[in-house]
Amino acid sequence: MSDTYDEDYYLSLPAESGRIAAITRLLNLQGNEIVCEIGCAAGHFLAAIAHHIGHGTGIDTADAAIRAATHIKDQRGLQNIDFVRISAQEYAAAPDRHNQCHYVFLMDVTEHIDDEVMLEVLGASRQILKSDGQLVIHTPNLDYWLERLKSRNIVPQLEGHIAVRNQAQYVRLLKKAGFEVVRHKNLPHYRQPLRLVDSILLHIPLLGRLFASRLFVVAHKK
Repeated sequence: MSDTYDEDYYLSLPAESGRIAAITRLLNLQGNEIVCEIGCAAGHFLAAIAHHIGHGTGIDTADAAIRAATHIKDQRGLQNIDFVRISAQEYAAAPDRHNQCHYVFLMDVTEHIDDEVMLEVLGASRQILKSDGQLVIHTPNLDYWLERLKSRNIVPQLEGHIAVRNQAQYVRLLKKAGFEVVRHKNLPHYRQPLRLVDSILLHIPLLGRLFASRLFVVAHKK
């Protein structure tokens, strides 16, 4: 896997396909928040919102990801974000990080981890969030028509996508981890022409969920 997911791989990831801009519009950042992104990859998301927050920490277990993210941070001269090679569980184990964050972000990472690890990551997120903090998940939607084809092996699944879930499955996992979903939104695909098609058909009663490419979920501690 290290041959595929090396530093060049992370640096070649698209900085923006409309995803980050769409997510940022859905957030209500005030400019002083302390945030943590778990599974930050090349750090594009934190780099994009750096001017809208107080401080951000991106964590990832891949050396190559952290090197790429640090490179992008330095290249852009961003002083209020940093990147650390560490797991969510290890990061949350430090008492001084408990109740620290206004936001914890899981941006297109949960589809890469199974339920057992997911519950550990959610537990770590719960520890580092403030009592009124928000956990934000953005991920592919298993109910989307294309994901349904992938789940039936009609269309190849993306490498590493081992746990694409639907909204009901996320609600169940979040509840088990001590969270309550307070907001959710179905989003269209970010690339054309799928974006145009999804944006139109997403609002059809009953069938609309088949055209929700991405899930945006916000949860609070119970």
